[in-house]
Amino acid sequence: MPRSLRAAALAAGLLASPLFGLAPAYANGAASTRNIIFGAAAAAGTLLIINHNKKVHQRYAEDAQRQAALEQQRDQSQAAYASERRAYENEVALVQSYQHEVAVQHAEIARERSQVASMQRQLALGRPPAAQAVASRPASQPSTGRAPQTVASSPLVVSYGWGDL
Repeated sequence: MPRSLRAAALAAGLLASPLFGLAPAYANGAASTRNIIFGAAAAAGTLLIINHNKKVHQRYAEDAQRQAALEQQRDQSQAAYASERRAYENEVALVQSYQHEVAVQHAEIARERSQVASMQRQLALGRPPAAQAVASRPASQPSTGRAPQTVASSPLVVSYGWGDL
């Protein structure tokens, strides 16, 4: 006998047995009370299961919401990090600019100190520093054709905002 035919025969037998083999039900107080208690217990059990499922789904929703908030916070942290990194790079560029400016100023100060030392050596040797003054004159100042005026009685003082040289 094939398997599906056996399963169909078994199912038909199980369905037909309650219809033919049961005696009529008589209502007595004990059976009625028992049925009421079982029904109430079944209803209470159903409510407990429904409430439990509701709490489980609520917990899942809270976990999903917490996860979404953490992801949003992470995204904000990443954006803040990128912003701070750009600000740091701007500060680095500014510091490099300042370092370059200080190097230029240092070179200018060293050149001016060298000129002052040269002039002091010439004065110590008894030569006037007039030749040095003509040589260090900027090209933007035209020559007048006569020797530059020097005052031997007052020392040469040059100030560029970094102190007196």
